Amino acid sequence: MRKALPTILLVVGIVIIALGFTRKDEGQAEIDLGKTEITLGKRDSAFSPYFIAGGLCAAAGLVLLVSGKKG
Repeated sequence: MRKALPTILLVVGIVIIALGFTRKDEGQAEIDLGKTEITLGKRDSAFSPYFIAGGLCAAAGLVLLVSGKKG
C-alpha cells in the first residue's frame, strides 16, 4: 500500500506528458507548394500545461518512491 500512491503519481504523470505530445500539433496546418512550405497555426511551446503538470506529477511520484525505499 505504501508504494501505491507514488506509483500512481508516476504513471499518471507519464500519461499526462504522453497526452501533451499527442496534442502538441493540434491546431497546426502545413501547406506544401513544391519547394515552399507554409505552416499555419500556433507555435509549439515547451511550457505547455500538459508538460508542466505531468512533469510535476511524475517527479513527485519518483521522489516518493526513492525516499520510501530508504526508510
